[in-house]
Amino acid sequence: RDVKPENVVMRGSEAVLIDFNASRIFKPDTEGDTQVLGTTGYAAPEQYGISQSDFRADIYSLGVLLNVMLTGKHPSKCMAPGRLGRVVQKCTMTSPEKRYKSALQLLEAL
Repeated sequence: RDVKPENVVMRGSEAVLIDFNASRIFKPDTEGDTQVLGTTGYAAPEQYGISQSDFRADIYSLGVLLNVMLTGKHPSKCMAPGRLGRVVQKCTMTSPEKRYKSALQLLEAL
């Protein structure tokens, strides 16, 4: 749960995510994360203990990362234009239920 530019390296033509220090064991019986996970600016709102985070927090972070790659800025400062901007917008919805339902669905949108 720490998707950010510093944790993406290139291996040939392939992007590889590294540094899983912010990962944790999912606890389905708890309402909120027990600690803040991820990097400020890239972490989804639910990672601040508001509710239990899941894979949709990674989709949020990927949306922020994509926007930074396209514009050099966080989506709250400058949203990417056009179709990719709409993808970023859906990835970074405050409510996890409004984000892409899976990484495959996000891939198809891209």
